[in-house]
Amino acid sequence: MKTSASLHLLSLDAEALLRQLGQRISLARRARQLTQPDLAAKTGVGLSTITQIEKGAPTVQIGFYINALWALDLLRELQLAVEQLGRTSSTAVFIEDEVPKKVQPKRTRT
Repeated sequence: MKTSASLHLLSLDAEALLRQLGQRISLARRARQLTQPDLAAKTGVGLSTITQIEKGAPTVQIGFYINALWALDLLRELQLAVEQLGRTSSTAVFIEDEVPKKVQPKRTRT
C-alpha cells in the first residue's frame, strides 16, 4: 500500500489533535442526524473525504476540515481558537503593529 511522506511529518501532538478534531466533527454530524453522504453533499466533497476527515487524516486539505465545520455550524468555535493564537502564547503576547511584516534570513559571514 502506498503511503504519503507527509504522514510522517506531523508531531504526535498534531496527529492527536487531528484525530480529536475528526472525532468531534463525526460527533457533531451524528448529533445533527446527518449521514456522511449528507455532510459530503453539503460540503461539496466526496464521501471518502468525509470518512478521512472523521478519522483525522493529515492528508486532507485544511480547507475541507474548515468547510465541514462550516456545514455543521461550528465555524465560530474555530474563529475563537484562531483569535486566541498569539494572545495567550507561552512565549509572548503578539501585538500586530510590533511584529515585522517580513522576516529576512540572517546573513552569515564567509
